[in-house]
Amino acid sequence: MKQPAPFAIAASVFALGMVSPPAATGDEHSHFDTLGFLSACTVFIPDVAFAVPMDTQCVSQAVRMCNLSREMKALQHCADLAAAWMEADGASIVSQMPGFDESVLDDNWHEGLSLPALADAPDCTKVFDPNLPPETACRYSEALSEWLKLRILLRSEVVAGDASQ
Repeated sequence: MKQPAPFAIAASVFALGMVSPPAATGDEHSHFDTLGFLSACTVFIPDVAFAVPMDTQCVSQAVRMCNLSREMKALQHCADLAAAWMEADGASIVSQMPGFDESVLDDNWHEGLSLPALADAPDCTKVFDPNLPPETACRYSEALSEWLKLRILLRSEVVAGDASQ
């Protein structure tokens, strides 16, 4: 049986009135879970040819979503959060590779490895984003560069480990 239009409208208004957007509560927990998103997103990246761009998309989307949840007024905070997460995740990756020599991340880090080459560490005198202070842009760029290298090395370790079994 079809309900009369006024009843359906009233029911919709009542139902929508009961649901308020999370940001309207003023609760700190209503902001986007940037760290949770980064952890979840990167777990789903398979070892495929486009894994590096996929990793990069996880990070950039996390920063965008974080900033959107804060009404586009927290880009620096969100970039700092992502940089801190990448630094911590990088340390976690290193801890999974016993005997890891950090010198492999220097300028010629990919020589002798059958891995795609990434750009060397960013030159912070040339890193510029009009929406970020230079220190934040530099930290984010350096963290992203090192984290991507570590992700590639981790994948190569996993692939090498799988192949030897």
